[in-house]
Amino acid sequence: MTAPAIELKGISKAFGPVQANKDISIRVMPGTIHGIIGENGAGKSTLMSILYGFYKADAGEVFISGQKTEIPDSQAAIAAGIGMVFQHFKLVENFTVLENIILGAEDGGLLKPSLSKARKTLLELEKEYDLKVDPDAVIEQIGVGMQQRVEILKALYRQANILTLDEPTGVLTPAEADQLFRILGRLKEEGKTIILITHKLREIMDITDTVSVMRRGEMTATVKTAETSPEELAELMVGRKVLLRVDKEPATPGDVVLDVKNLKVVDDQGVERLRGIDLQVRAGE
Repeated sequence: MTAPAIELKGISKAFGPVQANKDISIRVMPGTIHGIIGENGAGKSTLMSILYGFYKADAGEVFISGQKTEIPDSQAAIAAGIGMVFQHFKLVENFTVLENIILGAEDGGLLKPSLSKARKTLLELEKEYDLKVDPDAVIEQIGVGMQQRVEILKALYRQANILTLDEPTGVLTPAEADQLFRILGRLKEEGKTIILITHKLREIMDITDTVSVMRRGEMTATVKTAETSPEELAELMVGRKVLLRVDKEPATPGDVVLDVKNLKVVDDQGVERLRGIDLQVRAGE
């Protein structure tokens, strides 16, 4: 019988009087995309921060590929093959993509050999996982979708077999989110194990194989995604039935109250963020 890629048993964590995680157990099978869903404050990010060594659990055990594993810090998590992409990226903005990828994983005191080796490895990873980036681009000059790719490449460069993403689409456009899902599908095909933390039901239904639901720091259920529905997941999240569709009367827009044409926005670094934006808002919309 195949051992779970990750198994957490009886994980508990409190911050003062707040019980963030209470006796949580979860199994994530290798080569799958496993969703963890719950409302904001349900304890999802705390649980994954324990797995990555950012927090130490008050109680409980962690098993990686069937072996009990102590994870006192993020270096231990990386050594165990765990990578994490946080909602707020951990990149040095005035460093290049290549410099960010090797930061903390240099081969020695001399930087040039490390950069040369990393460039070769980065090109191999880009090809294998369809994660194209410019290794010489400066982080502050590329978009958030590309920055997220850099974070994923950082984890893969450190030989992560288990990749956790915390609310990964929160800063992405719909097109960037779709591209991310294609990348995650490719990683799964290559045998990687993905944990997706989100509160968005559409994402869970579209891409995961299995989903665990958290509510108020506790695990309420783990189900196969194909055997559940958004309505059932929403009820498990909040503890009561949720109406996901609201019938509305047809809109009757009035006069134009805001009219924007050909809007262009350049930030204080001189990077163009918006171009050619047209927007019209009418009263009653």
